[in-house]
Amino acid sequence: MEKEKFKCPNCEHEITMNLNEFVDVSTDPEFKEKIMNGEFFLIKCPECGDETLVEYPVMYMDPDKKLTIYMAPEHEADLLEQLNSLEVPEGDLDEEAIFRVVGNSAELLEKILLADGGRDDRVMELYKAIIVENMKEEWPDVKIRDLLYFFDNGEEYFIIWDYDNAAGEQLTVNVDDELYTQLKDDYLAALAIPANKYAEVNDKWLAERIDVVE
Repeated sequence: MEKEKFKCPNCEHEITMNLNEFVDVSTDPEFKEKIMNGEFFLIKCPECGDETLVEYPVMYMDPDKKLTIYMAPEHEADLLEQLNSLEVPEGDLDEEAIFRVVGNSAELLEKILLADGGRDDRVMELYKAIIVENMKEEWPDVKIRDLLYFFDNGEEYFIIWDYDNAAGEQLTVNVDDELYTQLKDDYLAALAIPANKYAEVNDKWLAERIDVVE
């Protein structure tokens, strides 16, 4: 655990923050709960009580789900190249393991929820593109990145996230399991990622592999 000092943006009181840069939820399950409820990156000033979101690089690991996510806010363009530069011996390759890079805590949360829901994030990015295409007539400015997947008590749905033209309305779209299965069967091969390699699976990643109209 590293420590870092920063000033409260409200009162400028100096705060010492503990940085949990490596999170293994098999040994520290409470960290997953804090990420899920939004507490992990939230720092409360002991002087004025103001709460601030402080995001920093975190390696999130869930061995039971074979899931590794590196959250790297404002990361450099060659981060994936650096992460994937190490060659893994062929005998250690695991086709089921998932290695992802995300840029913020909302994306980290979504990847965790997708794993909890048993969904493939690559297929779900394509699913988002279909939702956006179907919404164009009513909400022409909506983008794939405006949708966020949620999995809660067995219920799955997408929420339109920070959509300016919806006049405060929050749209929820349920996941159609039949459509998901069809997309997985038809497109997963085209969305393949080499074993044990990191990928930043988002709308940009999808557009580089499939012709997606927004």
